[in-house]
Amino acid sequence: MAHEQFRQHGSVEKALAHLVEEMGEVMAAVGKTQRFGLESYNPLLPPEQRETNEQWLRREVDDLKLTIAKLESEAGW
Repeated sequence: MAHEQFRQHGSVEKALAHLVEEMGEVMAAVGKTQRFGLESYNPLLPPEQRETNEQWLRREVDDLKLTIAKLESEAGW
């Protein structure tokens, strides 16, 4: 359990924390895509779990868009 002083309070603060998390996931997907290309995938994953870097990037960007919309709603923008 997080210490009281580090807990997120209020919906805007939670939305901001989620935004930072999603931005990090997009950055990871972009980094792998730049290094290995859009069609590459993680060969260590079982075939049923594999997705191309393009699929991964699209999924993460979609998640980021939803998170931005949530922040805008919570902040009343």
